[in-house]
Amino acid sequence: MHNEAQVASRALRAGAWGCVTKDSDSEILLGAIRKLAAGGKFIDPALVDAMVFHQRGEDAPAHEVLSDRELQVLQQLAAGQTVNEIAESFSLSAKTISTHKMRLMQKLGLQNNADLIRYAIKHGFTQE
Repeated sequence: MHNEAQVASRALRAGAWGCVTKDSDSEILLGAIRKLAAGGKFIDPALVDAMVFHQRGEDAPAHEVLSDRELQVLQQLAAGQTVNEIAESFSLSAKTISTHKMRLMQKLGLQNNADLIRYAIKHGFTQE
């Protein structure tokens, strides 16, 4: 549920009007469809609980403070891409990507690339 709450939070910040989980009851799904069709917004109550209570928890992972771009850079670095490759894929300069990398490392309290990769593995950012 934590991962789904994190995904839902990011989706809402990106402009989504509603979120349900893959395990939502059919009645929840129908309620969401009706509310969205009427122009409203909807979040599965289970997601609301997970989002609200997890954010208040002190065991929240540090990467929740990263911006969307910093999170993308972390994911790409964890996938083995270089700063130049990431810059090319985002149509940005290598200096901009290096700045995102520096900021995410500061926010996560990481000192070097090895720390970054260990963090990525520990928190599931690498693909197996």
